[in-house]
Amino acid sequence: MCVSSAVLSSGALLSRVAVRCLVAILVFRSICEIGCAQSVQDSEQPSSRQPQSLESRPAEDWPAFLGPTGNGRSGLQGLVVPWGEQGPRVCWTTDLGEGYCGPSVAKGFAVVFDRVRGKERLRCLKAETGRVVWEKNNLTSYVDMFGYDGGPRSTPIIVGDYVVTYGAAGLLECRLLSNGQLQWKIQVSTDFHVVPNFFGVGASPVVYQQTAGAQRQLIIVQVGGSPSNGLPADPQRLDLVKGLDSGLVAFDVKTGKEVWRTSSELASYSTPVLSDFDGKDRLLAWMRDQLLLVDPESGAVKDSFSWRADELFSVVAASPVVSGDEVLLSETYGGGSVLLGVEGDSFVERRRDPPRSRHRNSLRCHWATPVLHDDCVFGTTGRNSGDALFVCADWRTGELYWKESGLGRSSCVLVEDFLIVLSEFGELLVMKASRDTCEIIHRIDLKDSRTGDALLQPPCWAAPVVAHGYLYVRGAGKLVCIDLVDR
Repeated sequence: MCVSSAVLSSGALLSRVAVRCLVAILVFRSICEIGCAQSVQDSEQPSSRQPQSLESRPAEDWPAFLGPTGNGRSGLQGLVVPWGEQGPRVCWTTDLGEGYCGPSVAKGFAVVFDRVRGKERLRCLKAETGRVVWEKNNLTSYVDMFGYDGGPRSTPIIVGDYVVTYGAAGLLECRLLSNGQLQWKIQVSTDFHVVPNFFGVGASPVVYQQTAGAQRQLIIVQVGGSPSNGLPADPQRLDLVKGLDSGLVAFDVKTGKEVWRTSSELASYSTPVLSDFDGKDRLLAWMRDQLLLVDPESGAVKDSFSWRADELFSVVAASPVVSGDEVLLSETYGGGSVLLGVEGDSFVERRRDPPRSRHRNSLRCHWATPVLHDDCVFGTTGRNSGDALFVCADWRTGELYWKESGLGRSSCVLVEDFLIVLSEFGELLVMKASRDTCEIIHRIDLKDSRTGDALLQPPCWAAPVVAHGYLYVRGAGKLVCIDLVDR
């Protein structure tokens, strides 16, 4: 064989080898892509059924604590009950770190706020599938002085194209909902010299659209600032702390600039509520010692009403409940509940629980805000998990119609004429919202279909969320998404 022939034969051989290698690479890449795509699909949607998009689902977004109207009532129609023997369809789950707040859901996204080791983590998930769209982290050194976990307690707020978070140590942040890009941040606790409350920051922000002047969207937060030298020697002695003009502070959502501040009250764990009284927008802010009636345009305090147990370590945490021109406050450490009227920008007391009444005879809410339906209030009474009761109380008199034990300090949401109740221990129930009797339609412990383990571990302290036919419930270490209208 001549040299030239040998070269040609060698080149042909190399060409055949290269072609075979290229084919093998293409086949291998195709197999990998199919496998990777299947892996992503499985992580997004454990169920064999395709999720229905939020845009085609009934009802509304749930962009803030206790929903779009701040009262734990959903506009969903078409709730499918009772559930089948296996319970409702679990769409997806995601693991969580520390924290006690539920998600907010809007524009097809579920925003989840938790803590993983030394970082507060904010994640934006696809609401139907649980797929992570983006994730942002902030370092935190918060330590709970009573030994509870160090995660955030305050629900993220979705307002337009933004998401606002309020961390346990007082970091207020605004990010773009689409990609998590930081717009502004304020270290509230430092800037306003806040003496740490017993369990850190817990009240969620609220959003108000100004109707006069600049017509800005405001984010209003409980701050509870103090003079720069206001820290007592014993950090638990909140009775020695004096407030200074920043109990409530309003910031421009787009810029983070302060718009107004008001009140020398210290902060509580009760999320403020916006309502209309006699054609005027008013903010009900239940601070550490007093309920404030505030003009949200200017921050002017119109009236106040003192309602908290005379005990250093008592706190208020449930939000005010509004019906017409009346407001219900309920706490568990002392006075229990009181019903107020709002007349001409003034509070008028209409009734209160009898002195020294016990939780078994009155509505004494710890942190879960009760839900109003047909002149009845449904919620949990009692300070401790072992003796707490889920009850139905008369709005006007406070009389208890019925009591259900064994659910601990549970939370609920109203859907049509039904209550979806999440017990402190992880049990999920559907009850008829009736004053006549505690009629339980269905109750179930959600299980992992692969392992048989309970999906919701105690404590389950976050209020349930309902958005476009999906229910989002949080337990220790996990968020679970359930389909409420699947047939």
